[in-house]
Amino acid sequence: MKSLYLNTLYIFEYRNRLAKRVDFKKGINVITSDKTNGNDVGKSVILKSVYHTLGADSIFDSKWSAIEKTYLLDINVDDVRFLVYRSGELFRIYNEKLIKLFNTVNRRELSEYLAEIYGFSVKLPNRKQETLEITPPVYSYLLNYVDQDQMNGTKFSSFKNLGQYADYKENVIYNHFGIFNDQYYSLLRKIEELKQQDKKYKDEKLIIENMLIRVKKYLEGLDAPIELDSLKIELERKKEEYSDIVLKLKKIKNSIVKLRNDQFDLERSIADLSTKQSEETKIYSKTHSNRCPVCTQEVDELDVRIRSSNKIEDYFILKDELDSLMIEVNRKLHIKEEEYRNLLNILETYEKSLNMNESVISNSIKHMGYIETQENMIREMGVLLGKIELNETEKSIYDKKIKEFNDQKKKANVFYQEYMTDSKIKFGLEEIGDEKIKNITQNYEARGSNRAIATIIWYFNLLKIKNSINQNFIKFPLILDSPNNVESDEIKEKALFEFIFNDITKDTQLVLSTLGFDEREYEDVKIDNIINLNNDKYHVLNSKDYEENEHILKLIFEES
Repeated sequence: MKSLYLNTLYIFEYRNRLAKRVDFKKGINVITSDKTNGNDVGKSVILKSVYHTLGADSIFDSKWSAIEKTYLLDINVDDVRFLVYRSGELFRIYNEKLIKLFNTVNRRELSEYLAEIYGFSVKLPNRKQETLEITPPVYSYLLNYVDQDQMNGTKFSSFKNLGQYADYKENVIYNHFGIFNDQYYSLLRKIEELKQQDKKYKDEKLIIENMLIRVKKYLEGLDAPIELDSLKIELERKKEEYSDIVLKLKKIKNSIVKLRNDQFDLERSIADLSTKQSEETKIYSKTHSNRCPVCTQEVDELDVRIRSSNKIEDYFILKDELDSLMIEVNRKLHIKEEEYRNLLNILETYEKSLNMNESVISNSIKHMGYIETQENMIREMGVLLGKIELNETEKSIYDKKIKEFNDQKKKANVFYQEYMTDSKIKFGLEEIGDEKIKNITQNYEARGSNRAIATIIWYFNLLKIKNSINQNFIKFPLILDSPNNVESDEIKEKALFEFIFNDITKDTQLVLSTLGFDEREYEDVKIDNIINLNNDKYHVLNSKDYEENEHILKLIFEES
């Protein structure tokens, strides 16, 4: 089991030659300031800067321009020391001798490199649910940082840019618990594939069953004749003549359709012309198209006439010409329709002469075709039933494997309900109903001074479960920004701090901030490091820290 420890945090502001250095120790670190005038001296800035340097995006106050700052964090992962540098979107990682190991401006690349150092990363399905991917570093830190301004009960809201994964809360928590791992997601994908395949097979089975019912119905009363070959020869000869007639009919039909379209267009044009005849203003606008603006037909001289027409007499002339065109179209249409009727009569006579042979052959072919189709479908049904059975067997195997993971989820929720019930009783949080703490995925909120307590106990209990069921994860520092940020009575405040100090998991570094901390009130607790901030408001950076630590920047830039 790995542990990550903070050694030193440096914050630089090059432009004004300002800096802040904060040294941490293993165990419990408390950043504090004057109880009366100790707000806005930089406690939150220091705490937000830790995971911000490690690749998350903390929510800084508007007065703090994070983009203008450069951060350097000296850490240990077990016995190996690293220095992580962040300036804007640029990240660099150095070893203890300040030799550069890695640099990037891509958050996913940073995740992949940190995953090698941590031996851990959160993996989630992408939005299309198609592949599993390493998430940005922030998802690795969600259980280990609580922002004083974002105490929202059971919602992860201490960092920015968490919305790139839909409904990520459950997946992230069970990822940290070691339940939702690569194997789990692989099983889910395989089961989903098998479900889709099963649906496909059953849909095919239903289609074949319906087809078999229809085939059996068609086969009733159909008998095949003995002299089928001779009938086929005669039918083939007749079909050639039949095809010629059909082809002619098709051509005439196309001509009739075109003439009827022309007839319709002319009728519409004549109607439009009659309607507009009484108008005194110019009706037809000039056009650059080769189509008549009235009937939309291709025109030559008519187009020229319409473009130049602007008197009422022109409409009379145009009306005569349209009437003439209509007469001609009607004449041609009458000829083609008569020709079409004659061919239909010939075709009808011809079909009567072939009716018997074609009917007999058709029934015989259908009979044999249906029998062959039925046999093929029965064979296909047998293959399909085998696939369905195999698919069900394979799916049951994967269902048993996924049940092992679901049993771990149930175990985690048993722990969760037990821990949350104890915490609820301890702090008298009656407003949180029992039904709200049965499952990790459920949400709850508390009001007033209970809001911070309800939030802190949720994070702590998640970490306790993580420590109980997953021994192969890295322990990140637990950072609590003013856990008593809402005014509460001294008894509740002291109870909350005792809960924090006593319930922290072994080998976890704790860093918290508060006003007016007095370690004498916690005699049974070993406080390893107290950091007092006594600078002016909004002036946590100072020239002295810059001058004393400028040499580190020079070494970094020489290596870069």
